[in-house]
Amino acid sequence: MEEAHVFHDRSPVSDAFKASSVGAVVGLVTSAVQNSLQKHHKGALGVFTRTGSTIALFTLVGGAFAYVDATAANMRRKDDGWNGAVGGCAAGLVVGAASRSIPMIGGSCVGLGGIVGTFQAAGNTMLNEKLIKPKPVEKLDPSSPLLGTTQERRSRFFKKAQQDQEQNQDQE
Repeated sequence: MEEAHVFHDRSPVSDAFKASSVGAVVGLVTSAVQNSLQKHHKGALGVFTRTGSTIALFTLVGGAFAYVDATAANMRRKDDGWNGAVGGCAAGLVVGAASRSIPMIGGSCVGLGGIVGTFQAAGNTMLNEKLIKPKPVEKLDPSSPLLGTTQERRSRFFKKAQQDQEQNQDQE
């Protein structure tokens, strides 16, 4: 028998600081890569002066996601995919706001919320650890057009050249 999952409160501020720190490091690395691929005369300071907004964006996205995710979990007293969906939407709002486009704000909210919510609802993994198998295919009906070889199905689907010529002659 499975034990019931006991919910433990999460600290939104602590989670936000941790995620913001990770986001800042990832943003710094991304900014450094962007800086190295650009041609300019700023040197290593270009990481902060030219592409530094990337660092801020990654920091804010990580912090917004973690804060809203933990807050939603505390309010709902559940750990499930809906918390991730709400947190992903908040992160999408930050990404969209950085682009200064209302459609981008909405699209990023829906997109990130959907992706993160689905991922968390699936068990936070891309692997099939639960060994979920598809349902076996039931025996096909003998009159089904899916029976037979590929060539037989093609010949039934496409018209024959003689039939085309006969139809053209009949129409004239």
